[in-house]
Amino acid sequence: MPVDATSRYRGLTPLEAPDASGTPHAAIPARRVPAQPAGTPYFHTVIAGETLELLAHRYLGSSQAWWQLADANPSVFPLDLAPGSSIVIPTSIDAGYVVRDRSF
Repeated sequence: MPVDATSRYRGLTPLEAPDASGTPHAAIPARRVPAQPAGTPYFHTVIAGETLELLAHRYLGSSQAWWQLADANPSVFPLDLAPGSSIVIPTSIDAGYVVRDRSF
């Protein structure tokens, strides 16, 4: 079962799952357990017209990374972002990290 290199399912072991008639088929797990964010998350207040794809493009650099936002917000239905609601934008540990290497 080919899985795209950018897929969140990349590297997961396929499972054997039976269909309605009992015939086994290769399948992937329905949802990975999200890893705890390495950095301090950023909170975004949703405005009208925003989608997870738009926010993923804005904050993560690719609209295809929408699933990272979905994983960081398990209680939010991805297709129903309500204006005024707050969602978590995961960050890496080096986001906003300042290195002071100048001597005086």
